[in-house]
Amino acid sequence: MWIVPALVAAACGSGETAQPAPPTETSAHRFAMAGGHRTEGPDRIEVTVGSPVRIEVTCDADDELHVHGYDKAAQCGPGAPAALTFTADVPGVFEVEMHASGPLTQLRVQEPR
Repeated sequence: MWIVPALVAAACGSGETAQPAPPTETSAHRFAMAGGHRTEGPDRIEVTVGSPVRIEVTCDADDELHVHGYDKAAQCGPGAPAALTFTADVPGVFEVEMHASGPLTQLRVQEPR
């Protein structure tokens, strides 16, 4: 007779929903800039909140890689690629640009489904 109440209590739990663990594999994206234009790399990077992201850019001229909304920046130049690694912990759509050359790509950070 005591088995049924114990099973009901165990099934009720705390009512909290378990959140999936954030991805641990780094989402790496490579770009190339030549003559002030992107010659390699995707138009958009899409990741889930909590994802590690790495953006690498090779440049044929001095420039600065910048990720808006994350305040991340790195210098780039001939023979000196720029690389940024960070955790995408702010949801939204953010511009990734080269300060001298203009837009590079968009970073879309979305909540897990």
